[in-house]
Amino acid sequence: MSSRRDSEASSIQDRQARRRAPSSANRNANLFPPQSPSYTHSQARTNSALASQRKNSHASQRRPSQYSLYPPANPTPTKPLPPLPPLPGLSSLSSIARNSRRASSQGSFDGSIDSSVETSRFSQSSRATSHLDRVSSSTSPTAPSPPHLPPPPVPGEHPPRSRPQHDALSVQLRPWKSLASDDKLSKAQKDQTVYFFDISTTSATLASKHGNNLIKVWSVGDGTIQNAIKISCYTTAQARSREYFVRSHAIISEPSTLIAIATSFGDTLEIWDWAKKKKLQTIDHADRWAAVRSNVYESAYSPLVSYRGDNDTIDLYTATHSKKPFKKTRTIELRKAGLPLLPKYPELAFSATGPLLITASGPRPPRLGHPPPERETLLVAWEIHADDGVASNTPYKFVTPWQHSELDTALPSGLATYGSVAVSIWIPAGYRAIPVPAARGGQGFNLAPVAVPYRYVLVWDFSASSTRTFRIPNAISCISPDCRFIVYCDSRGTDVGARGSLVLLDAMNGKRLWVWPDPDAGAMQSGPQAGFELLDNLSHITELAFSADGQFLFVGTGEGDIGIYEVREAGLGDKMQVRPVGGI
Repeated sequence: MSSRRDSEASSIQDRQARRRAPSSANRNANLFPPQSPSYTHSQARTNSALASQRKNSHASQRRPSQYSLYPPANPTPTKPLPPLPPLPGLSSLSSIARNSRRASSQGSFDGSIDSSVETSRFSQSSRATSHLDRVSSSTSPTAPSPPHLPPPPVPGEHPPRSRPQHDALSVQLRPWKSLASDDKLSKAQKDQTVYFFDISTTSATLASKHGNNLIKVWSVGDGTIQNAIKISCYTTAQARSREYFVRSHAIISEPSTLIAIATSFGDTLEIWDWAKKKKLQTIDHADRWAAVRSNVYESAYSPLVSYRGDNDTIDLYTATHSKKPFKKTRTIELRKAGLPLLPKYPELAFSATGPLLITASGPRPPRLGHPPPERETLLVAWEIHADDGVASNTPYKFVTPWQHSELDTALPSGLATYGSVAVSIWIPAGYRAIPVPAARGGQGFNLAPVAVPYRYVLVWDFSASSTRTFRIPNAISCISPDCRFIVYCDSRGTDVGARGSLVLLDAMNGKRLWVWPDPDAGAMQSGPQAGFELLDNLSHITELAFSADGQFLFVGTGEGDIGIYEVREAGLGDKMQVRPVGGI
């Protein structure tokens, strides 16, 4: 197990053990085992044709892309899209903001760079610089890709929305409400810190993790707790980082009150009925996992996926109405996928607009005596149709963004995908492998600490085979599920009098859209403001998460407080009436 531990320098050896590993009261979650020997591409089919060699990245494609974040409108829409209907009987934050509209446009992922602020420095982006493998079932040349059409809507999911032009997009955050609990279970909990959020598709239900072993399920509209579940967890909860990759929980069916929770050492997935406080199913060896952001019973494809590290497989599950809610229906064997390298412990995310699963993986942490990792970053898109009768291990597409040297030692800590775009956040290692000087023998490598002031946002448009990065401070951060926004909370310096900053960015280009506190505010305006008391001390912020439609931001603190802020686009303020559900 020692070779699978993921930490930096001597703390590598404190890495969390698996549930069946030799027991330890608190090891780090989600280990990295020894990397298997590298292997070469295997030909997926005898009639496959290799496209022309290109410089820096690789991709594979089984057929012309039908997934597009910005599908061309025909004719061009001239008015905003209609509001999304709320589910019957449920109060939804989205329905509260039903007068809010996304500005309509025909914008495309054109590679423009619009960033003049310090945190939005772009590295060189790549466009059409990939080695593209087209896997075809016929011997005829690959036909030109048809126009990008939006995929058919999936029940329970939001349809694709048009994206505003970057230069016209401006955003404000408005306080909406706060949540607090005084139940007996909360009072008995010593650690009230909020470590993880998951919000239902309707935004009517929130699940929050407090401390090490308490999950609270809230009715957002009236601010009450539906139930609280105590779990067995043998790792010390943290914000997601290089040292902690556990995805705590996910609401998987709001109507059926089902929630998936990671327990034990973070590698056991339990399915609970939160209304009955009853555990229904246990899935072992779930080293990484993800669920669709909709009702799993309405999904047109496999809504739950888990990665097993000891045999390098990805298991897909279908929801059933039997005693155990999930049944394994397909296994992807990564060793047989024909990839340029074997992905280890990848981050997983379902697309909100089609039957696609995205995986993102990085290199092993630097190890004493071993050369530094290089060319080990990999993102893969998999098609996951439920009943297509295909048990293929061949991916839909993949990319190796090796031209972005800032990602050489980085691991993904967040991933979202919408349409043809996948957005991920990467954290570099805090140690580097340095060759031993000749004066000391000149053999092997030592580990030297390095400062990690930045995380990096990687944007992959797999319809255009392009990648780009921009940097943000190494701080708590998250991506909106619709890939519109990045938010981070930079509390550096708050211990010596600095205020820090909470910043909302455009996820496509890193442009600042909103900053707290307002850098242009005068002395009279820089004091406490009504509704923003939760942001007075940013060092207390421990968790950030967007609602499924990106219209609300949830903020958690070390004291257990939860604030909800409306993400309001400029020009719509006069038309939007925001009032709490239930009169709170």
